[in-house]
Amino acid sequence: MNNTKSERQGAESPKLSFMSANFLGREKNYRDVEGFGEGNTSLRAAFSPVETYAERIDGLFAEIAAMGYRGVDLWLAHCHPDWATERHVAGLLEASERHGVRIASLAGGLYGTLEDMEKTFRLAGWIGSPLLGMWCSALPDEIQALSAILDRHDLRLAFENHPKEPTPAIVLEKTGHGKYPRIGSCFDTGWWGTHDYPVLQALEELKDTLLLVHLKNVKAAGAHDAARWDEGCLDLKPVVARLKHSGYSGWMSLEYEPFDHDPTEECRRFRKVVETWWKEA
Repeated sequence: MNNTKSERQGAESPKLSFMSANFLGREKNYRDVEGFGEGNTSLRAAFSPVETYAERIDGLFAEIAAMGYRGVDLWLAHCHPDWATERHVAGLLEASERHGVRIASLAGGLYGTLEDMEKTFRLAGWIGSPLLGMWCSALPDEIQALSAILDRHDLRLAFENHPKEPTPAIVLEKTGHGKYPRIGSCFDTGWWGTHDYPVLQALEELKDTLLLVHLKNVKAAGAHDAARWDEGCLDLKPVVARLKHSGYSGWMSLEYEPFDHDPTEECRRFRKVVETWWKEA
């Protein structure tokens, strides 16, 4: 899994990060949220004003720290290259430092031209995130050019499996079968559940390109409806055990993104459960 011996020796505790998209329904008070697109729009509208950004992002990081997380996968709705200024970034970095929450990755999607994507890469550099956990429309057709841009910005792209990647073979084809050091896989358990692909088999097939894990559950195959870690169609405990036994030392982003209620307490419990699974593995 691209981990050195020293990294394996340091994997006694899991690196658990909070996916900030977990709060996608918050700005609408978890009422009539019609999917990720609407959640994204409402969060961007709330966080983009520079006059209130420092206070808002500080509140978000304070909540994440209070839940026991020391890393965050920052959804682009919370800091987007279309509107992020030096003042936004300063407020973000101050909140990260104040609450002891590292920016583990940028989360979202990469679309449009390579020039469009480079705006996100520059933002990642400004906020000190070395990793992007995202789907990317440039793969596989523009993989060489994309790899060169990532190298210039000293970043890595963990390509997240989404609706168009129902099998690990497709992920490997799009990411170059491990030939590009800057491009690997972001292993999203929920999408394997949606595609009804055996999650442990998928993990085995992608282990050599693994850069990031999005750990989440879904209600049933065929759809992508968020479920609590212990109420969906997937058994996540063996996934955590397999990661530990394989020597994985990267971040595990814990996701639970319900549209109808605040998931704060459940995300707090989710972290404790995964820590227990890791110790028992």
